[in-house]
Amino acid sequence: MILKNCTLLTGNIGEVIQDASIVIKGDKIVDLVTSDRPFEKHADKETYDMQGKIVMPGLSNPYSSFYISELGLLNRLLNSDLPSYEKFSKIYGYSEKIFSNHDFFEKLVRMAAYKSIYNGLTSTVIAIPVSKNLPDMNSSSLDLGIKIKYSPVILSENGINKALKDELLANDDISSITLLGIWGLENEDYDFLRTFMDKGKRIKILMVDFNQEDRYSMLKHGKGLLEILKNQNILSKKIDIVFSVNIGQDLMDLFATKGIRLIKSIRTEVTEIGFSKNILDLLGRGMKIAIGTGLIDYSLFEEAKALLISEKLNGKAKQSIIYNEIERTIFMNNYQFIGEEFGTQLGKVAAGADADLTVLNYKTGKYLFKTNTPFTEIALKVGCDVDIYGTIVGGKVSMWEGKILQMDQTEMIKIQNEINNLSKETEV
Repeated sequence: MILKNCTLLTGNIGEVIQDASIVIKGDKIVDLVTSDRPFEKHADKETYDMQGKIVMPGLSNPYSSFYISELGLLNRLLNSDLPSYEKFSKIYGYSEKIFSNHDFFEKLVRMAAYKSIYNGLTSTVIAIPVSKNLPDMNSSSLDLGIKIKYSPVILSENGINKALKDELLANDDISSITLLGIWGLENEDYDFLRTFMDKGKRIKILMVDFNQEDRYSMLKHGKGLLEILKNQNILSKKIDIVFSVNIGQDLMDLFATKGIRLIKSIRTEVTEIGFSKNILDLLGRGMKIAIGTGLIDYSLFEEAKALLISEKLNGKAKQSIIYNEIERTIFMNNYQFIGEEFGTQLGKVAAGADADLTVLNYKTGKYLFKTNTPFTEIALKVGCDVDIYGTIVGGKVSMWEGKILQMDQTEMIKIQNEINNLSKETEV
């Protein structure tokens, strides 16, 4: 396969190549041809003319809770008086029951996969409640047209039972777990977490509202959560904090010194929790931050817009700094974060790289970038001047001209109706 006449974002910050041709063989990019070097030696391959198209490394989503979006749980709990953590715990309890239905779970995954593809995603980490009937967790689900890694969510407010610990340690397909309610862990649970990380795996900690979880920790253990985390010596470079709402300066300092990484989901925080305007404080401490779609939908472009707007309203940084911030978080850190989950390097368009690509259509012809932050420019234009045209995953076309190739629209509507009906019938 050859994609010719591309406006190409290579994955190197600020680098744009006009009139490039990408040569794909199998699941790899085998050659990158610029206008000054012909590609006649590859003339026998199927060729797509990308005139007016922007091609970039396939978008990677390091954190998505797809089941919450698909089941309409946010809308049903949006106006509840429950505190943020209690709301998340209630959602988890409901979802755990739903996920015991294996067939239904597979339908949820399929819908999430295809909606992710529609939004230009080629790889994603999906947080799923621990369930008896979870399918085999494969590192790549190319039958769905997208690379998927599952991160089992554990409601840990009452500790983690031994059987589950043994199962998680024995499953080599699991590269990470996600903890909700870390304040409830006992000493032996921390021993398990250290063993889990020693096997090269990662831990994601949902910090929905640190102030609330700190109070719960005091009630259960007689100690604040910060003190426990320090004493247990659990924090390391193998931990990602998700959301990180209401964390103070002391906790920021601790995270920074331990090499902790953060995954922010701005729209989820603003909608369901309460957004903490601390990204610049965190970046100033040298912390790495990635952006996930969280509980809302599957659009990293919309997350980028939300980040831009929230930081602009914060008023602490110049526009150029904010633009560079978005470029760094999504265009660099996202690929690093999720690449570690899959055990491969993502985010580059170069010979030898995985053939994971997002194709965008610029409605008025060839796009000429005006800044050295091209991703940010695109993010602000998606939905207006730019739309998502196609996705290529592992050298295979998953979506083209806005159409999913693995499933027709009639079947998608049927599955969506089944999901909606079950959701309505179930108490939250």
